[in-house]
This record gives sequence, structure tokens and C-alpha cells, in this order.
Amino acid sequence: MNLAKGAILTTVAVAFAGTASAGTWYAEDVPDWRGTDGADYYHWDDFTAANGYVDGPNMPNNEMFPSGNAMLFNFAEGAIIAGSGNLYAMGGSLNIHTYAYTDADALAVTLNLATVGTLIDYTSMMLVWTDGTEEGDSGMLFGSESVNFSQEIPNMGDSVNVSWNWDLSGIGADIRSIGLMYESEGSHISLDMASLDILTAVPAPGALALLGLAALSSRRRRE
Repeated sequence: MNLAKGAILTTVAVAFAGTASAGTWYAEDVPDWRGTDGADYYHWDDFTAANGYVDGPNMPNNEMFPSGNAMLFNFAEGAIIAGSGNLYAMGGSLNIHTYAYTDADALAVTLNLATVGTLIDYTSMMLVWTDGTEEGDSGMLFGSESVNFSQEIPNMGDSVNVSWNWDLSGIGADIRSIGLMYESEGSHISLDMASLDILTAVPAPGALALLGLAALSSRRRRE
């Protein structure tokens, strides 16, 4: 973990049904490679789509381009968007699917979540990967959570920041898409924040030079 180095501490209002609200600390587990070459970062803290079947996806709030490289859906009924912008489950559990697509082989993934109220069902968390070939090889991984911050809020459940880390570097596939699926233990959970980091392979300098020569040769042939 790199909590001391990467903690982002801000206070935000989390609105429940009615007028109840609580403060949540963002205490992300920030990977050492965030911001480096080959690292993608997506962040959600202002949700707009409560039902993925009807409203479509929630796009990242940090305006990553090209848009559509990451999307977050809730596929459970009975959720609303609270006045704070949180995704709140009123009538049932949340069923979150987050999909991300990469331009190179995915080597590592870190997911951070901030919730208030009912907890995420940690045993439900799984990562599904798919490679970029026509055959579409795929696999499934389960991860262990690490609670970075937890505080009980009277009559409202728990305020929790939790993270998962997956090492994909040992998988013999060119992974180009990631799916993260998880559910809550029940209703009355407010999803306040989600962030997703993906580390992808960066071509070696020699490979980049060969790509440049190939492009130049192709252009000369067309001329």
C-alpha cells in the first residue's frame, strides 16, 4: 500500500434519502505508477445515471480522452442519484459494473471505492479480463480488499474507503479490456467515489523506432 504517499483527503457531503447526510474522507490507495507512461486513471465522484439499463453509463468526471474508455453502470433497480451526486440504493442492492479499454497490454489494476451506509459485499468483487485477439481469450480473478479508512456513523452505517489491487503481469495474454463487478450487501448504501487505475505496457524505445520506420516506409510507398 502507498496510503501515506497517496492519500487524498477531502470532505464531501453524502446525501441519503431525506435530509440525512454525513462526511466521507477520501483515503485512496494510490499506486506508485499513477501519472507515469502507460498509466490510465479514471475518477467518478458525481454520478448521473442511476439505472444502467435505462440511463446508460456514468462517464468519468476527470474528462479522460478519448471518452468511452471507461464506463460505470449500476444494473440494479431501485437506485437514485442523491442531491450530492452520489449513487444511492433505496430499494435494493447496488450491482456495479465498471468497464475499461486499453491501447496496450494491461499489467496492473487498482480500484478505490468510498461508500456510506451498507457495505460493499467484498466477496462479490471480481475482475474479468479479455485480450485483443479475434478469439477473445478471457479470464476471471478475485481480489482481497484493503480498508484504508472506516468510521461508524450513528444511525447511518459506516463510512468506508476500500481498495483492491490486481497484478496481471503474469497472465500470458495481451489484455485490452477490464471488467470489475461487485454488489452491496443490501439497500441503503451510498456510492460516493470510485477511481480506477490501469497500468499498461509501454513499447521499448527500439520498438517505437521500428514503428516509426514502418510508418515512414508506408507513406513513401503511397507517394
